[in-house]
Parts: sequence; structure tokens; C-alpha cells
Amino acid sequence: MHSSQILKEALTKLTRKFPEEFELSIVLFSISVERLMKQHLYEIDAVLVLDKNNNTKHLVKFRKLQNKVQNENFKQQLKLFTENRENFKTIIFDDLIKRYDVFFDLDDDRKNALKRLANLRNNIVHYFQYYIDEVEEGLFILNEIIPFLRELIAEISDSEKYDDLFNEKIIYKLQKLEEKLTKMKNDELHQKMNESKRNYHEMAPGEIEVKKQRNIRDMYKEREILKEGLQCPSCGNYTFYILKVFSEESENAGEFIMKAICLVCGLELTKEDILTMKIL
Repeated sequence: MHSSQILKEALTKLTRKFPEEFELSIVLFSISVERLMKQHLYEIDAVLVLDKNNNTKHLVKFRKLQNKVQNENFKQQLKLFTENRENFKTIIFDDLIKRYDVFFDLDDDRKNALKRLANLRNNIVHYFQYYIDEVEEGLFILNEIIPFLRELIAEISDSEKYDDLFNEKIIYKLQKLEEKLTKMKNDELHQKMNESKRNYHEMAPGEIEVKKQRNIRDMYKEREILKEGLQCPSCGNYTFYILKVFSEESENAGEFIMKAICLVCGLELTKEDILTMKIL
């Protein structure tokens, strides 16, 4: 499959199916970046993408010396090596960044962005449990990775194959998604949800069970439970309670208020939050 098709699929999943297929779009964006960077290096010299020696000066010298070899037997070996390069293993992403930097002088922000993208991809592909902040990482893809992809496309020999990818319709959808994610990032409710998700993914399995048992006992003390055993909108456990509790902060003595709390991740929502999320 041509890299343009992979990138097209990544853009589709990001703009049409966010957040349901956001993680898959990250993997596809990562593949697109890696393939385009390797293509750019390959068009300088094919040996630059082969996993043989990470010393860039050596790789360039190797290519230049091929025409000077006198030994006919070794010449045949080099010819075979050249003709079958597609069968050799290419460099890993970390080495790709290093070699690309030698030729195109990546700044620190760009290198850090590429490493961040590689870590995201590794978490999705190789780990069963991981945490991804869809808002933060969505903005990262929009503001860091897509601009770099467009720069890469402009440098390769078959850039015309990508001409239709970033049309007006796609640009509009990307802008609308950025507006949406920026608004969510600044939203207090989102910040609550995000913090509790992060806390949950940092817990050890044993700690989760301890929290359930300890907090369930406290939940029945001087409170009226309106709903119990709901699925938490943050961590996904069925440990979400909606309560009617005495307000210690209220100006009116003896007033009761509604709130919701998760026994595991600690998410705590106000009545306004509950109504906004349509939990009741």
C-alpha cells in the first residue's frame, strides 16, 4: 500500500471517527511519518535506511566506495546486496530520527515530537493497558505531526500522489476538531475527568480493590444514596454513586446537595456536572 493511502486513512479516522478510532489513527500517522522520512533518506542514498551501521559518515562512504572495488568476487556480492535491499531490515525509529537529523538538522522540539509519537504508537501496539489523553494527544497530532507530514510530502519525489489529501474539506474538518479539542482542554469538567483517568491508570491492581472495599463502607454513613453501581464515566468501573449529602459549605444551615463520586478513581461531580453529562 502506498504511503498516501495510509495517510488518507489516518486523516479519515481522525476527522470522522474521533475519538472512537483515534488510537488507530495515531498508529497510522506514525507509520506515515516513518515511511516518508525513510523515503526522503532513501532518495539521497538507499543505504541510509538499512539497519547495518548507525554511523552516517560510514554509510555515505560505503556507497561512494562501491564503484572503486577491484575484486570481482566482492563486486558480485555488492551487486547482489544492492539488488536485494528491499529484503534487508530497515532501521528502527530511534535510529531513523538520528540519521534524519544528520541530513536535515531537526530542532529539539521536532525530535521530541517524533519520540513522543513513537511512544504513543508503542503503547497502543504493545501494551494491554495504557492511558492516552485524547484531548492533549489530539492537539499534538493536529499541531505537531500533521504540519511535519506536510513538510515531508513537499520533499519527496512522488509528492503529487498526496495532492488531494489536504483539500479544503479536510482542512475545514481539522480546524473544527482543533477548536473542539481546545475548548475541551479549557473545560473544568474535562479537567476533572482527565485527572481521575490519570489517577486510575497509575493505580496497581491491588490498590483498586482496596479502594473499593474501603470506600463502600464510608459511602453508607450519613448519606442518602440516590443511585449506586453505575459505570464511572472516567475509569469505567461500576463503582459510581449519586448521593444526596449534607453541605458543610452551604450558607443555609441543614441544606442537602446532590453529588456523584467514584469509589475507585475518585471522580467527584456536582449536580451541574451530572445534568450536563445526562447521567440521571
